[in-house]
Amino acid sequence: MAETETGLRLRLYRLLLDKYSSLINEKETKTVGEIKALVNSEDLTIQGIASAQMPENYEFGAHYLQAAEGAYNFICAEISYIPSELGLDIWLAPKEILSAKVADDSDLAVLMCSVLYALGDEKAEVVVAELENADTHAFAITEFGGKFILLDAAQKKPFMEFSGEREKVLANYSFNGAKIRRFLYKFNAQNYEQFV
Repeated sequence: MAETETGLRLRLYRLLLDKYSSLINEKETKTVGEIKALVNSEDLTIQGIASAQMPENYEFGAHYLQAAEGAYNFICAEISYIPSELGLDIWLAPKEILSAKVADDSDLAVLMCSVLYALGDEKAEVVVAELENADTHAFAITEFGGKFILLDAAQKKPFMEFSGEREKVLANYSFNGAKIRRFLYKFNAQNYEQFV
């Protein structure tokens, strides 16, 4: 059976990306300050997503959870998760993500965290965790109203699926059947913390 033109193109693109992955990764390397700057509530795309979920006369304490749920549901509905299998560490801009309608887990986590920040949640953070199977996976976390909330748009689970007491949420969470072994690092626009 002859390979389709699309299949041939994909094979060529894969070859090119494999060949130049070290150069791409070198160019995409970010400092701690640049990583923190990825969580950007001032980005116009982020502002658009957040404002579409805010009721008139938005107040953080009264409307945050409803707006955050709307934003999470929007991201889950509009953006498809694609695992990063090419060995490339590329960070996409929010506009690029919405245009392509695809993102890896890191880009989804940064997008989600940025929108939460735009809604006024300065506790929101991106976490990159090591899983039991030695893979890494990124998601957003926050706390509101005494509840710890973990948001993983890559899984498209209900908004409050992973919420409650921090230790219980982290113990019950898994991605593709693998539980969290440890946090590697977490960050937002203000802070960056690496765990050894």
